[in-house]
Amino acid sequence: MQSLGGLSKRQKKILEILQIKPDMTTKEIAETVLGRLVEYKSQEFATVYRSLISLEKHGYIQRVQVQLRWRRTAMPSDQRSN
Repeated sequence: MQSLGGLSKRQKKILEILQIKPDMTTKEIAETVLGRLVEYKSQEFATVYRSLISLEKHGYIQRVQVQLRWRRTAMPSDQRSN
């Protein structure tokens, strides 16, 4: 299992949230992480969205639908060379 050491606190929190509730929209994730209502074009929404994109690039999550719904994936294999 790959260590989550290279992830930010926000990214780790997103993974924890998606572990409990596997399918959520970006807005639902942002509101859960921040603990308040979030508007789509706000700075808070944008920062959470960037965290989601980063997690997707690293293989931790995947987009489920065009509506920006996300799902946690199996942990990616460790990429270190021996």
